[in-house]
Amino acid sequence: MKIISTDNAIWRRAKKTQGIRAKPLVNLIVDRSVSSKFLVDTLEGREPIDMGNMFCIGAAGDAWQQTSKALLKKYDIKQVDADGWMVCEPRPENEVEFFEATDEEGCVIGLWGETIDGKERLQRFVKGDFICRQVDDPSDQWVVRRTLFINTYTILGER
Repeated sequence: MKIISTDNAIWRRAKKTQGIRAKPLVNLIVDRSVSSKFLVDTLEGREPIDMGNMFCIGAAGDAWQQTSKALLKKYDIKQVDADGWMVCEPRPENEVEFFEATDEEGCVIGLWGETIDGKERLQRFVKGDFICRQVDDPSDQWVVRRTLFINTYTILGER
């Protein structure tokens, strides 16, 4: 699997527009002694869970994990539903940088992801997917499937 560098990419900006639900992983997997046996099946690949993270579900049912600090930086918690899920809305300043993948397929290195051929933190993409990153932390990059990006982000600077 080809790993692409994002160093010379031409980044544009977008805002997240759709909310998510989140719950601490410790509330989902109560017995920590078996936590190493689980993987999160994300759109970008399968990754080991970190019991200190939040388990997130997006508007399209996509799943991923992130730290509570990252969650609270990007989202406001509006309520807790009957099943204990935090209903989170994107903060107005929740902007990302992005570009569209033009290679047929490949991987980018993120802060999380799967291990492929001994290389860690890889996230898979196909042509047309979007590579996103935090504006204030270029190392925090991830893949968003094309349909998901189009339905949950607004590109800034377009009319």
